[in-house]
Amino acid sequence: MCDLLHACEQLSGPIRLRSFPSGARVLQLESHDDALIAVDTLEKVEAAESLAVEELAKQLGISLLLAKERLLVAERLGKVCRDESVEGLRFYPNLLLGRD
Repeated sequence: MCDLLHACEQLSGPIRLRSFPSGARVLQLESHDDALIAVDTLEKVEAAESLAVEELAKQLGISLLLAKERLLVAERLGKVCRDESVEGLRFYPNLLLGRD
């Protein structure tokens, strides 16, 4: 496993190893820009009025971990905001900061 991780750390070119604040690491195309991902995620949240991590994962066909990271990126950039309640974690369009 260490050899694979070391090889991934040495990658250069269109694919790079990305570490999220949660500690998750993924191989990602350099073209996956956080600002573009945040705007796309906001569009998905707006279309549904709100989204849970599970709903976004199913909609995009990605893992729960990646869906959560995608929503957290959009939150960090002010595109969405979260509501944590007994019903779970949901994300809504951020109406306070508006769209850039």
